[in-house]
Amino acid sequence: MMPNKWLETFDRETVVYAVKISFVVGSILALALLFSFPYLKMTLPDPRVDLEGQWKISLDDQGIFKNAEFNDADWESFTLPGNFILKALNINSVEGACWLRKKVVLGPDMVKGNLGICLGRIGNADEVYFNGVRIGGMGQFPPHEFSMWNHPRNYLIPEGIIHFEQENTIAIRVSYFGIGEVLGRMFISNLDGWSRYSVALTFTQITMGYITIAMGCALLMIFLFFYLKRTENGEYLFYCLQLCFGLPVVLELCNYWPIFVDNKMRFTILGFAWVALNVAHPIFLHRIYNLERVWVERILWFYLALVIFIGVFFTDKSQVRLHGIILIISAVSVGFYNFSCHVSALVKKSPYAKTFSFFGVTVVLCAIHDGFVYFSKFSGYPMRIFSYEPTIMIFHVGAILLYTGTALILVTRFIDVTDEVENLNESLENFIIENSMLSEKLEKTLNKRPAVSISNLAEEKLKNVIKYINDNYLDDISREDLANSVGVHPDSLGKQFKKYTGHKLGDYIYELRVNEAARRLREEDTNIIDIAFDVGFESVRTFNRIFPKFMQTTPNNYRRLYRKDSD
Repeated sequence: MMPNKWLETFDRETVVYAVKISFVVGSILALALLFSFPYLKMTLPDPRVDLEGQWKISLDDQGIFKNAEFNDADWESFTLPGNFILKALNINSVEGACWLRKKVVLGPDMVKGNLGICLGRIGNADEVYFNGVRIGGMGQFPPHEFSMWNHPRNYLIPEGIIHFEQENTIAIRVSYFGIGEVLGRMFISNLDGWSRYSVALTFTQITMGYITIAMGCALLMIFLFFYLKRTENGEYLFYCLQLCFGLPVVLELCNYWPIFVDNKMRFTILGFAWVALNVAHPIFLHRIYNLERVWVERILWFYLALVIFIGVFFTDKSQVRLHGIILIISAVSVGFYNFSCHVSALVKKSPYAKTFSFFGVTVVLCAIHDGFVYFSKFSGYPMRIFSYEPTIMIFHVGAILLYTGTALILVTRFIDVTDEVENLNESLENFIIENSMLSEKLEKTLNKRPAVSISNLAEEKLKNVIKYINDNYLDDISREDLANSVGVHPDSLGKQFKKYTGHKLGDYIYELRVNEAARRLREEDTNIIDIAFDVGFESVRTFNRIFPKFMQTTPNNYRRLYRKDSD
């Protein structure tokens, strides 16, 4: 009987089936989420007016630039989507505000009424004017700056300010600090298509981040509970740590609230969080895959301490970009090391490698992908992988895969524990039954022995012999060894044993072995030859000869008759 009544009703086969189904469904959903980003690019509203291409840019910051009648003919041209941080650095400015302007004609295919404008993702804050009227903005400008660089800029254009089939002026004021960019699809469309596109874009890029945070907080409580119950399991601790360190990373992508004093603090905390995550995650992999890599872990801890020391004492605003680029390169390098941990675990067939590696490798690839995105932001140079240019952050989607993988490991461990409990209970039951049978056998033997005259000393020796046989009948037992153990001649032992028990010494041993063999024939599918040798017979021939003597049938017939009765 299992100690927990709930576990008694727990169908292991059902759980295994459910785990397999959840693995498949989770993989499909995760891949669908990963591929939703390019899918969104292919489902743009139609009709629309694309705004990608040549814009005018000025690194001055004057309110007059918002006016539609302002003449920007002497401004420099700049291609959007694009990164203008290098242009800002040319005037020795790592932070500030600039203006972007473009004139556009809305043709007759645009339905008259309210329209919607999508301006991609703008780093860091923005104010958008259409024909001189402010239609929206996100983030805050200095001195109380707040960046919302990953949020899609989707604004409504009221009909009253639109000049249909005439020239319209779009003016965007943008703040920059370390990051200065406009990325993503840019267009104006009718309200219906714009609404569907903007809602889907906000869900995949912002709402998914909060879903990830909610899942992470729930798993943090679960694994923290496991760690407090089993402090010797280091993987639980490091899983909790990587959840804590990953929170600021994901929050950076979707945060709506100005929680930092300034952008320097924001970048510093983000950098610390990424580095701490790059320390906790590989150590977590070491623990879960049983990889003994002490020196690697020491280097990782030193790396974290060094980054914190430099970040606190030697990083100012002018060095944010340089230090950011160095951290990004090191983070990507650790990502490739994490990838190698999964490969090594698969090659060595480490526990849980097959269950977790798919999810682990995917989240590592997502993190490396976002490392390339961050590198493009801080360096100002676009990264291209073959023909693909990574611009959209997907780490929050990869984190959900990490949660799925670790949840599967948790379920797998639960199944293993229930199996161990079942096996332990079964072994305990068998042990009790076997000892009860042996005790009963001994009692019957002693009670049914012939009434013979025997000395107390001889009786004590025979009891010791019987007890030894009952405990060791599966092993190789010889009459000579038994006789030597009690200090009598083998022939004398045989005669006294027969007188005392009514059985020949060899028959007594054979009967115990046959009883054990019969039990295994009833309960197991093990080959009869293996059972014969396991219970102590020196040959199958002897086993087949002795078995019918006690069971009145052959081993094959015994098994067949028992299975027939069971059916």
